[in-house]
Amino acid sequence: MDGPIDADGLASKALRALLKQCAADPALSRDAHVQLVINTKKPMGTKNDYVPRIIPLQHSKLQKPASLRILLVVKDPSTPYRTALKADSATSELFADIISVKRLKTKYRGAKLNELFRQFDMVVADHRVQHLLPHILGSAFYRSNKKVPFVVQLSKQPQPARAGKPDGVDPKYVRAQLRSICRNTWYLPTPDNCLTVRIGVVGAHQPEEMLQNIEDVVQFLCDKTKRPQGGAIRGGIKSLFVKTSNSVSLPIYKASEKPVESEDQPRL
Repeated sequence: MDGPIDADGLASKALRALLKQCAADPALSRDAHVQLVINTKKPMGTKNDYVPRIIPLQHSKLQKPASLRILLVVKDPSTPYRTALKADSATSELFADIISVKRLKTKYRGAKLNELFRQFDMVVADHRVQHLLPHILGSAFYRSNKKVPFVVQLSKQPQPARAGKPDGVDPKYVRAQLRSICRNTWYLPTPDNCLTVRIGVVGAHQPEEMLQNIEDVVQFLCDKTKRPQGGAIRGGIKSLFVKTSNSVSLPIYKASEKPVESEDQPRL
């Protein structure tokens, strides 16, 4: 990176203009999130990867679990997991519903799957069953990364089942993971050279807070020491834009035309 993203003030100006447009344009009144569009100089080259990577935000957090309706998908049978999580104060109110993969596969098809999509704000899955969900949930959840399930572990280490706690369930650890998912942002690696990352909530974050989040996102994605979670960008960043779901994309950064000599250092 040649300097701070907002060195010329373009990023701040674009964010203020975007928020002003959201407040004034009825067509954008339902757009909830501000997104950072990253165009990279080289394709990331990752295909069929459906595991969201969490990007830590140091300053401005995005959401709280209590404000979301969250669905947890677990392996069969679901009753022991539901009982253990509902019985502990750390997770008793955390999930709107807990269902098994078998129930998800047999009960929710067609119109019911679309209804499930609308019913919950977020889906999380036990890491042991997450790989089954692309086939079960299909394009309703995975098209354009609309509601891709996040991955959680029900305990830090595999533990034998105990009374009231099947397979080792650690409610406090589960809650900590949900807080991290909700408070921070995320991305899915792609095969091409364009990536979109959420960096703010309309009406909740100021331009200065979104700028801090943009800095965090760029540093995490360019830092090769953060692999495999981060460091996904190869060859540097070509350009950056900000937008909402239905707005135009406003430019905030464009790389100089000088040739890139080395990939050893993270850079924009």
